[in-house]
Amino acid sequence: MFAWCTSHQATLQEVAVNTEHPQPTDATAAHVVVFESPVVSRDCADALRTLGFRVTCLPVTEDNVMALMTRQPDYVLTINFNRYICEVCELLKVCYLAWVIDTPCYPIYDGAINNPHSFTFLYDAAIALRLRGRGVGQVYHLPVAANVERIAQIAPSGEDAGLACDVSFVANLTATEYGTLIQPKLSVSTRARCTALIDSLARPTELFQLDEQIDEALIAKVTSESGYPLAGEHYLSKAEKLAYLLGREHSWRERIELARQLEARFALRVYGNAEWQGQIGCYAGHADHFEQMPKIFQRSKINLNLSRSFVEYGLPMRVFDVLSGGGFLVTNDKQDLHKLFTNGKDLVIFRDTQDLLEICAYYLDHEQERQAIAAQGLSTLREHHTFLLRMIDLFTTVQTVRAGQPASLSRWYP
Repeated sequence: MFAWCTSHQATLQEVAVNTEHPQPTDATAAHVVVFESPVVSRDCADALRTLGFRVTCLPVTEDNVMALMTRQPDYVLTINFNRYICEVCELLKVCYLAWVIDTPCYPIYDGAINNPHSFTFLYDAAIALRLRGRGVGQVYHLPVAANVERIAQIAPSGEDAGLACDVSFVANLTATEYGTLIQPKLSVSTRARCTALIDSLARPTELFQLDEQIDEALIAKVTSESGYPLAGEHYLSKAEKLAYLLGREHSWRERIELARQLEARFALRVYGNAEWQGQIGCYAGHADHFEQMPKIFQRSKINLNLSRSFVEYGLPMRVFDVLSGGGFLVTNDKQDLHKLFTNGKDLVIFRDTQDLLEICAYYLDHEQERQAIAAQGLSTLREHHTFLLRMIDLFTTVQTVRAGQPASLSRWYP
C-alpha cells in the first residue's frame, strides 16, 4: 500500500496510481485531522483515506482544537477558513489547509491567512487572485467536486416517484443583514442610493466590482443611520463589506423573482429552508443533502442552479451535486463553467430570465437531448471533478511549496 509519508516526497503520478486500499494501517502514513462540516468534509476524508493518509474526523470544538497539541497531526483540514484553528496550527508549526467553498467567507480577510504554515484553497479564482495581489502568499484555486461513488450507492425507494417534476430548484432563501438590520433604518435618500446599487447587479459582469461605486459618504450614512457596524478586515475594505451586503440582498430578491417567473409557466418545485414560505406557491420543503437531494436531481427533468451575483468565477456545490446524480442542469453563467465543462454538452447555460424560460420550454420537449447532456455531464464529472482528484491537487500544491518550488494558482489558472 502506498501512503503519503511524513517525508513529503510523493509525486502526483505516484498518488494517482496507488489508491487501491482505502483504510491505511501504516503508522508512517501522514496524519490528517479533518474538522467536520455539514458538507464536503466527509467526502474529503474518504478521498484522503483512499490516498493512504491516516485520517481523524473531529467536530469543531475548543477541546478538539486544543487537543491538536497532543495529537500532533501532520496536517489539519477545514472547510472554509477558521482563523482560530489557523493560529493554533501556526503555534504548533502544523500545516493548516483551508478549502473555502462559500462567498463571502469573511475570515479569509483576516491577517492569519498569511501565516507561514497556512495554505488556503478557494473555489473562486477571482478572490484568490485578488488576495495574491494584496500580498497573501499561499492562496490557491480549487473548485469543489462530487463524490460520485457515494451517490451511486443511494438505494432507490418506492417513494421516489413522488419527487418527479418538470423543473426543480434546490436552494435556501436566507434573510439578509441589509434587508433586516440596515434598510428599515435608512433615510429615503440613502435607501434609494442602495437600491440603485442593488438593481445594477441585474446586469451581470464577470467581476464583482460594486465596491468601486461605493464612496466614503455612503459608508458613513449607512453606518450612522442604521447603526450597523461596517467593520472591514485586514484584507477587506469597508466598501467591499457593504458591497457584499448589498449583493446578498440582490441575490435574495433575484431568487424570489426567478422562482415566480418559472412557477407561472412550468410545474416547478422549490426545496430549501422555510424562508420560502409566503414568497411562492410551489415550496416543497427541506431536502436532505445526502439522501433526498440526489433523488430530486435524478427525477427532475430540469434542475436549476442560480449562482449569486457576488460570486465571480467560481461554481457552487449545486452544480456538482446535480451532475453527480445524473441530473440535467441549467445554470447561469460563471467563468469556471467554461474552464471545467462544455456548454450544451455537459450542461446548459442561460443568459437572462427570458433565455431561461425558453431553454426550459425547449428541453422539456426534447427528452433525448436532455438525457444525453445529463449523461455526458456525469461522465465529465466522474473523469475530472472528484474529491479524490481535488485532494491530489491540494496536496501536490502543498508538497511543491514545502519543497521550495513555486506553485501555480491551479491547473485551470497556471
